[in-house]
Amino acid sequence: MSASLPPTIYPTLFLAFLLAWLLPAATVIAQTNPGQQPPAQSAAEPSAKPIVRTELSQTNIVPGQSVTLRITILVPTWLTKPVDLPAFDRPNLSVKLPERSTVSTSATINGSTWSGVVRDYQLVPLTPGTFVLPPTTLEVHYRNPDGANDIVHKAPLTAETLTVIPPKGAEKLQPYIAARELQLEQQVEGDPEQLRPGDSFSRTVIAKIQGSTVMFVPQLLDTGAPAGIAAYADTPKASDNGAGEREDGGVREEKITYVAESSTRGELPAIELQWYDLDDGSIQTSTVEAVKVRVKGAPLASRFSPTQLLLTAALLGVLGWVAWRCLPLLVARLHKRREARRRAGGADVLRQLKRAAKDRDYPTALAISIELETRPDYRGSDISKALLALGRAQYGDTAASVSADPLWQQLEQAVDAFATQNRVHRGRNALPPLNPRDAR
Repeated sequence: MSASLPPTIYPTLFLAFLLAWLLPAATVIAQTNPGQQPPAQSAAEPSAKPIVRTELSQTNIVPGQSVTLRITILVPTWLTKPVDLPAFDRPNLSVKLPERSTVSTSATINGSTWSGVVRDYQLVPLTPGTFVLPPTTLEVHYRNPDGANDIVHKAPLTAETLTVIPPKGAEKLQPYIAARELQLEQQVEGDPEQLRPGDSFSRTVIAKIQGSTVMFVPQLLDTGAPAGIAAYADTPKASDNGAGEREDGGVREEKITYVAESSTRGELPAIELQWYDLDDGSIQTSTVEAVKVRVKGAPLASRFSPTQLLLTAALLGVLGWVAWRCLPLLVARLHKRREARRRAGGADVLRQLKRAAKDRDYPTALAISIELETRPDYRGSDISKALLALGRAQYGDTAASVSADPLWQQLEQAVDAFATQNRVHRGRNALPPLNPRDAR
């Protein structure tokens, strides 16, 4: 005979059965209900591709005005290798990297944090025209969001166009210079108004430009001087501001040493540069004053008495006779050695000129070529013609799309031809052997 259950236990059993039946169903509903929060996923899917953006701070500017090109690269995780960014080397376009040109960055995209780098370029067009920064492809290495191997993605970099238009009122500037500030300073060492034959002094002119590149500053000094004054130019020095400077710009320095040879009076001309002010659009003028020169000294003959003049003339006559009779061989040898030293020095100058041509350094090439002007065979060479054509390309109205590389190649060829011609002449002027047996 079975025992009967108390009547109060039946509600408890019914509730237990109901919970046992509803709990699995509630679990399934919780897993499939779209209103519930999905399980946490990666901040970015593996299919997310890097983002590459380019941006110009301005697209319409005047020659000499600087503009910033910014390239931003973002990835869903982090970069595992530095991105090889382009150099944007274009004719008639100065490209510099300012201080802290490349920095890390981050951004929130679709609720996720992306990281990457930003690179800023400082562009200064030297001539009017349209500059197209060509499209290219960047190879981006970044961590896989799924934790697998790193991902390598080739991201396109779109082209940017910069339009450069000459400002109104500056069309007649020759040469064209645009800046926010241009200062000329002059330093004179020595007393140019109290000279005697044999004395010397130097003149240094310094140009400081701000808001543009020093490449706009032309040659400031030449070797012209009053009769009786010899001029010797140093190699010009030109440099843009370094990374630690607050503003773009540069300094150009030129120095010439003058040596008094005879009594004279005159002046070294003043220097005047007109330039376009980028701040207010006006034409400004920077100048340095002329330098007055005076060489004192009486004629040489008035410094001696008649007896001294007679003795001097007799001594000169004896020395002349000895030189005519006994020194022709010595003079020939000295001349030969002097010619060898001169040619050796000329070869060194040609090497320096060719190096400047390979470096595309027009101011240095122009300064070095001055040392060749004393050579009688320089006038008929093609070096001066090539330098003149490069000068027109650098400071003239040559279109920005025209490359100066062919002109630099012409200069290199002209230097090679000049060096070859000098070697041929040196071989023709060689003396025959003194001993006939040496000719065999």
